[in-house]
Amino acid sequence: MPLLKFNLRWDDDINVERDIEILHSQSFHDFHEIIKKSFVFPPKMEAVLYTSDDTWRLNQAVSSLVEKNIRGAEALSMKKTPIGALLNEQNQKFVYKTEHKKKWGLQIELISMNDDPAETSAFPRCIREEGVSPATFGAQGKEKDGIAEIEEKFNLGKLEDLGDMPDMPDDFLGDLNLGDEPAKAK
Repeated sequence: MPLLKFNLRWDDDINVERDIEILHSQSFHDFHEIIKKSFVFPPKMEAVLYTSDDTWRLNQAVSSLVEKNIRGAEALSMKKTPIGALLNEQNQKFVYKTEHKKKWGLQIELISMNDDPAETSAFPRCIREEGVSPATFGAQGKEKDGIAEIEEKFNLGKLEDLGDMPDMPDDFLGDLNLGDEPAKAK
């Protein structure tokens, strides 16, 4: 069983990528589970994966909601369909769309096929992560990015209008005389 290596890119941000290795005989459900894990998607999130051409047009659907493969059905079952069954070309492309209110999407491309690994229990696995998954924005317990730290440090997230000065305490300016009278020289 060949080892497949896929590159996954976030639809809205090409700087967010993952490389995933998976065995040819593993199911699309196995692929779906490692995708959720590597992009920190909700564990119970459902998705549809489509075969695609070079222009990212959607073709055959493979759904996590379908339980069994039925001839002529709109979508195949992720659990029952091995990845190798839908590999038609060397640089096969897929489109992954989540069944989530955010409608996240990924462009997936097969980038290499290698010989059988000696040990197969480690697959599927994510071997490269680049960029922060937008699915983690606002998630509790995640490391803060630089912008969030600055906003928090300077309390920028709480300012309603950046054009106005926030209310200052009455004694903020101290003993300065800002009235109409010039300050007395000593």
